[in-house]
Amino acid sequence: MLIYRWLTTAVGMHVNVIDTLDDLIALRRNWDHVYEADPEANYFLSWSWISTWFKSRSAPWFVLAAKLEPEDASYVGFFPLQLGAGLEKGRGFHNTLAMGGSYFATYTGVLCNPESVDNVMAAFADRIRAFRWTSLNLDDIFISPDRLRPFLEAFPAPEFATAKVARPPHVTEDGQSIDHDVYIYIDLPDDFESFLNVNLGPKTRRNARRALRALETSEDLRIVPATAETIERDLELFYGFWKTQWAPTNPRYAAYILDCCRTMFLDCFRDGSLFLPVLWQGDRAIGVQVNFLDPAKRRFINFLTSRDLTVHHPGPSFLLHCYCIRWAIENGYAIYDLGTGDYAYKYMFGSEEHIVEKLRITTRTGRNNGERLDPRSLPMVFNAAKQLHASGDLADAAIGCRQILAADPMHAAAKALYNEIIARQNADREAGPEGATVATAFANHRAGDLQEAEKGYRAVLAVDPVDFDAAHQLGVLLLQRRDPKAAEMEIRRALEIRPDAASAHCNHGNVLAITGDFEGAIVSYDRAIELEPRHAIAFNNRANALRRVGRFDDSLASYEAALTLQPEYRQASDNRAALIRELEGKALSEV
Repeated sequence: MLIYRWLTTAVGMHVNVIDTLDDLIALRRNWDHVYEADPEANYFLSWSWISTWFKSRSAPWFVLAAKLEPEDASYVGFFPLQLGAGLEKGRGFHNTLAMGGSYFATYTGVLCNPESVDNVMAAFADRIRAFRWTSLNLDDIFISPDRLRPFLEAFPAPEFATAKVARPPHVTEDGQSIDHDVYIYIDLPDDFESFLNVNLGPKTRRNARRALRALETSEDLRIVPATAETIERDLELFYGFWKTQWAPTNPRYAAYILDCCRTMFLDCFRDGSLFLPVLWQGDRAIGVQVNFLDPAKRRFINFLTSRDLTVHHPGPSFLLHCYCIRWAIENGYAIYDLGTGDYAYKYMFGSEEHIVEKLRITTRTGRNNGERLDPRSLPMVFNAAKQLHASGDLADAAIGCRQILAADPMHAAAKALYNEIIARQNADREAGPEGATVATAFANHRAGDLQEAEKGYRAVLAVDPVDFDAAHQLGVLLLQRRDPKAAEMEIRRALEIRPDAASAHCNHGNVLAITGDFEGAIVSYDRAIELEPRHAIAFNNRANALRRVGRFDDSLASYEAALTLQPEYRQASDNRAALIRELEGKALSEV
């Protein structure tokens, strides 16, 4: 459990982190109050859904909760999030943040009292910036532009990049190209007859009347909503249809959906928010529709449908939709939500559409904020490192162990695994000198004996994987050898050990500049200068990178700053003179 601490944000709000079910349960009345007041709230932000979903998660989750003042009795906003860990082979693990309901909920979002929106969203952004992550995944976020704007403004370039994520192409068996940014819904009138006459065209209206009449008159056809006595049987019918429909073509998708359904549906039924009608033909079930009920927002959400693929007349899906739309109108619902995808059949009901996109905010450096792993992710990373070790990927397993030890030097299991990896690696190559020290390696380094220096640095790191000086100097040595990929790996290791080391940030900028990533290099130089404002070398190297991207005025100012700090800095003086000549040449050519 985290030690809770208030964060007073730049906008004066106070944000707390909730990460246990007991604390979440204690918030139910407050949560429900904000949910009812928030016009942008959706079912997948309801307390029942979020608490059930988080209860089932093995990965760390937490909720940001915002108050106007620490002494206030109630929160005015909630932002549910999940923490993940990913691996970039050869470069190590990184953390991701995802929306609380991802990736099963139709929508995700943020809860907020409407009168506090701007301040709450800015406060949440401030708090998220303090976490350690590389990517913030705003998937399926159902949020207005006015609410999103103050949040995104807190992630400015060049520190962060914000972009829309294109969804994978989806072409149906009959050739429809489906856009899953489009979500479909129906505005329901007050009575079903009005729906038939206003929303439907003549042919669809005739088919709907015929289908519903068959339900009322046929001795063989009926729809029966699940009850407490039948819910487990009826869910098994749904699971069976779903597996038959999807497992042959997309087994991983089918398995994921089934796992999530088994986790969520029974609890949702017990709390009264799941409506599950089953279509029967005699004693044979031929279709099941899973719907969520949100009386607070008067929204009826068609979530999933599965059917017997051998039955075509009557069409199970059409019949179930007609039945459910009528039921929703009769029970006071104002919206019939058909979810994602602009499938042609959805428009036969007189539907409307709105756009829900996937957004990503990423750090410009491609590394975690703070250069280290989030402490909550260490169990996940350690398990992944053990699996890498077992599969024979010693290099990535070693990187994972080093990252864990940089975040928690007392992590005994990671240290033991790392020692085992080093022992295996040393069995296959010449070991470094016994009793190696950084000082000895550095002396060899300065004397130009790069081979002995490298052996010495690696010997130190074999014993102590979080020795900053050894990792940093090894990175510098590899950079001298023009091996930028290996150099970056070691300098990244050094930054994980000491994120506040200006010299390491400066050298990381040098690595990026050599590979042509001048924008990334500028970010690293800026960080070095932020940590050490009198870092003349960082100012000079930053000026070089600014010059390469065409920011000549900024480049000249950065050379001037370097010379102000060190008036005898010959390299900066020469670089400035070269830039002035270049600018004068450009000016003459334009005359």
